[in-house]
Amino acid sequence: MTIPKYQQIKQSLLYKIKNGQFQPGDKFYSEAELRKEYNVSAITVIRAVQELTNEGYLVRYQGKGTYVSKARIGKIVKFTEREKYSDKSESVQVLQLEKIADPRISKELKLPAKTPFYLIKRLRLIDGMPFILQHSYVPLEFIKEEDTLDPSAFTSVYEKIREYTGINLFQANSEELTEICFPTPKEESELLQIGSNEPSAFVRRHTYLFDGRVAEYIESYKRWDYFSVKIESV
Repeated sequence: MTIPKYQQIKQSLLYKIKNGQFQPGDKFYSEAELRKEYNVSAITVIRAVQELTNEGYLVRYQGKGTYVSKARIGKIVKFTEREKYSDKSESVQVLQLEKIADPRISKELKLPAKTPFYLIKRLRLIDGMPFILQHSYVPLEFIKEEDTLDPSAFTSVYEKIREYTGINLFQANSEELTEICFPTPKEESELLQIGSNEPSAFVRRHTYLFDGRVAEYIESYKRWDYFSVKIESV
């Protein structure tokens, strides 16, 4: 199948933009220059440039010409959460482990509304200072019921799931959403030892198996003063 000429020109121009021949804010080729360069009609050139403009690579100014976008659309932006005190001693307390049913959580786990599941509530501490409160919700099929008689064994939920099922969730796909929670709910602020008028980072994470089932859903509250976010453009 023959690739349309305007698409060939578009890909050629995109290659030049992405490989540094033009920097953000640089003036781009004029229509006349492109017609001469590629020996094509004005319509073909206009269509190629318009697609690059629509996709955010170029910006056109009336009476001034076409410029490479300063937004640098097409680059990858990485967000990396970093613990400020990662070199300190960390410990985990299991506060609660019980079988419950809640339609809101069942929906997150992709289970029927009245289906029970396990709630595992844990508090993570650094040098004795609480910094994360986690509510883990796990379908019954992934946890051996007799193991729940000893909640203290669930400091690592993933390890207990691997022991029982052989599934390694450390390598599973997950989706995570972080929001600022202000003010932090009363119970959570007390457990995290922060003021009731202080914010926290509220995190929701789903961990998926290869077949799309949700193996774990977590809601966490993190102390705002124990985390930072690093943003990189690569």
